[in-house]
Amino acid sequence: MSHNIGTDADPLFVLVTFAEGVLDAVVRATDAATFEAAARWAELKYEVTETTVDPETGEATTTGTGEWLTAAGVNIDHLGRVVVVAGTYDADGVELTAPTYDTRHHVNIRLIDPALSQRDAFGELKWEKWAAAWSMGGAPDTQINAAESGRVLQGVCLIDPTSISSPSRLWAS
Repeated sequence: MSHNIGTDADPLFVLVTFAEGVLDAVVRATDAATFEAAARWAELKYEVTETTVDPETGEATTTGTGEWLTAAGVNIDHLGRVVVVAGTYDADGVELTAPTYDTRHHVNIRLIDPALSQRDAFGELKWEKWAAAWSMGGAPDTQINAAESGRVLQGVCLIDPTSISSPSRLWAS
């Protein structure tokens, strides 16, 4: 079920599940690079930095190294393509009809603390900001599988988890 980050009187539902300190999200991107860019924007990943000190002035400068790591408390499970119509096989395992795939890049995301507790400079929870951006600001997904619904922003669809009839892979409890 979608999660309410608003109030009972003024609900704001985002397309994630949240229970017992665990947030799960399911996304689909046009490709892995598009997902990577969105993950960086949502601060699910961060760039490793290094600080150098000018020996003459003592001025410290911090620069990115180009290496990106997954933030603490963020788990990303890259599924890649997924089967949307299963293949058929005879009793000997010989393929009768080939499976049909959605070749876009599918990803399961799980957040736990400390990622769930990270706040921006205004005191807002970071995960609520990106979940709301996709859920409220994204365009309706028009390239769906089965009865899915989702919202697309930056080439990534945040899929309503309740609309997925046959998940490809689930997190272990």
